[in-house]
Parts: sequence; structure tokens; C-alpha cells
Amino acid sequence: MATLNDLRNRLMQNEEIKEAFESVEYNRSRNIFKRRMELGLSQRDLADKASVTQKTISRIEGGDPGIRQTTLIKVYTALDLKEDGTPPAKEYVVHQ
Repeated sequence: MATLNDLRNRLMQNEEIKEAFESVEYNRSRNIFKRRMELGLSQRDLADKASVTQKTISRIEGGDPGIRQTTLIKVYTALDLKEDGTPPAKEYVVHQ
């Protein structure tokens, strides 16, 4: 029985598909979706928090390359992500 990884490996042999999976837009969409899920937000919740439309969040998560940087920054800020879309470093408190 083929696994999800087997399917991904077969798909990645296609250069167009490989390019899409390695694109900035795809990685950005995955980071935003993952963070939104971690925070338990719907697309509507995130849109309201970032002062954008739900359709914009859908476009971002769909990998649309036509999203303005200013819009992305609003979304990153609402998700507490750095400007490059990555999560901030975790801070740990050491009790002595």
C-alpha cells in the first residue's frame, strides 16, 4: 500500500510540481495555515484580527503570488510571526 510520502516522492519527480512545492508562496501559505491552526483561528477570525478580508486569507493560504507585502505583514503581525513569516524564538524562563 502506497503511503502519503510515496505519493509525494512520485509527484516531486515532476519538475513543475517540484517547483510549486519549493516556491516561496507555497512555503508562506503552509506557515500561515499551520500557525492559524495552532491558534485555533478560522480564516474569518484571522481576517478580522489582521484587518483584511477572509478572501485575502484564502488567497494567501492558496499560494497566490499576487499578495502585497503590506498585507502579509498585517497577517504575520496578527499571527505573531516575524516579518519573514517564521515563528518568533521561544523564550524560556529558568527558575532557580
